[in-house]
Amino acid sequence: MGEKKLSFLAVFLIEILAILLAVFGVLPREIILISTGIMAFYFIFARLEHSLLLFILSIPLFAAMSVTESFDTMANWRILLVILFLVWFFRKHKWPQIKKQIFTNCCAPEFKIKSNLAKWVFVFLAISVLSVFVAVSPVAAIKKILFLVNIFLLFPIIKDVSKSDKEKERIIKTGATALIIVLLVGYLQLISVFFVPLYDFWQWWANNVASVFYGNNLSELLKLSNTWFSYYPDSPPTLRMFSVFPDSHSFAIFGIIGLIFLVYVLKKPQKPEKLLTWGVVIFSLFGLMFSGSRGVWLSAVAPFLVAVFLYFFKKEKVFKPFLIMLVIFALAFPISSLVLSHSHEDGEDATLVFKRAKSIADLEELSVKSRLGIWKSSFDSILKHPLLGVGIGNYAVVLDEDVSAAKKGASAHNLYLDVASETGLLGLIAFLLILLAIFKKSIKSAISDKQYALCFLFFFVWILIYNLFDVVLFNDKALLFFMVAAGLLYKNEQ
Repeated sequence: MGEKKLSFLAVFLIEILAILLAVFGVLPREIILISTGIMAFYFIFARLEHSLLLFILSIPLFAAMSVTESFDTMANWRILLVILFLVWFFRKHKWPQIKKQIFTNCCAPEFKIKSNLAKWVFVFLAISVLSVFVAVSPVAAIKKILFLVNIFLLFPIIKDVSKSDKEKERIIKTGATALIIVLLVGYLQLISVFFVPLYDFWQWWANNVASVFYGNNLSELLKLSNTWFSYYPDSPPTLRMFSVFPDSHSFAIFGIIGLIFLVYVLKKPQKPEKLLTWGVVIFSLFGLMFSGSRGVWLSAVAPFLVAVFLYFFKKEKVFKPFLIMLVIFALAFPISSLVLSHSHEDGEDATLVFKRAKSIADLEELSVKSRLGIWKSSFDSILKHPLLGVGIGNYAVVLDEDVSAAKKGASAHNLYLDVASETGLLGLIAFLLILLAIFKKSIKSAISDKQYALCFLFFFVWILIYNLFDVVLFNDKALLFFMVAAGLLYKNEQ
């Protein structure tokens, strides 16, 4: 093993060790600051490509930095990504290109932003900035804008580095490995509730793990309220897999994004690697089932039906892996029900997952009823504030709650309504045009190269439909992971 690989592995193991020491209370949470400093040092002096791979691999492991008691929620990825961006910017000599665009080409009559995606991202951010002036809490609005800009920094780095096919393959395999880390934690959760009471698991995880990853404020909230369990009228509650995330929905969308990388790896001819990848795909699909996210299950219908149609009626053999996944997904319903029914001593009902899926159509079910009420409030707010909304980062105002309620999960439970409520119809149009640009790019690329773009397109449709039921694409770990997937799609674009 080379010296560079050893240093990469050493820094990654230090990161894991710091998290474990903090979680089990061996050392205080300030150990995360030390591990973050070591990673920052590595980013500055290591090869850019290695630093990027370490960043991607660390997405599930990024934790909150405990600077003071009142300031302990900022995730360390925010600093690390800025450092990574600056290293990329100066090492790749990007300033001369930008200077030419600003001071030379900007005055030329033919000057325009070449990428439709970049154009609409800038428009969306501009509208978001305007919405600050109508926001009840300008501070919350500015924080969310800075959060989005911070995450967007990852996109150009991925896009640039992946121009090399070798680096593209490494990034994809690293993304798949990041998903494996998330699944390992998730299945450890599932196994643990076979041996400890749900309440003990709940309190320990909220107190020890959530505090390390998200800070003490969210930790205290999760001790009282969370989405970690499914409840039934005539059966005991069961765990919903959520892994390192604050909720099961964020875990589910991370899993969908990760499947982009896994299915691409399936297309490789090497048999040992292919068999191993199929194993991870199976565990991923079961993880989506164990997440208990009905929105994920429902939104899977459309892309799978399209894949079935194209395979049987258009004879597109390239869709065969998606058909196999559909069979696995269908089998996951009864098998996961059986597993969950044995996760507590008095559990004998082997139809739990089916019951939860059936509740999608029950308009009187509590969470369905709550969603409908929130959607109505969102529509009313959009009609009242059609242009710029209530201000980005201020969705809680729509529900007549304090803006601080955003930390408690106040959202429209629909990404499109959430964006429209916060930034108005102008913001929604710009946001939809961003998604449309990505969608058109994936179709165009899939036609000419039925490899990565096809994988991306299938799961992107799944994500777009899932966004009708939740807003977790804006979870920091999920959005960072999506930036990796989208950056690879745009690797050949200027």
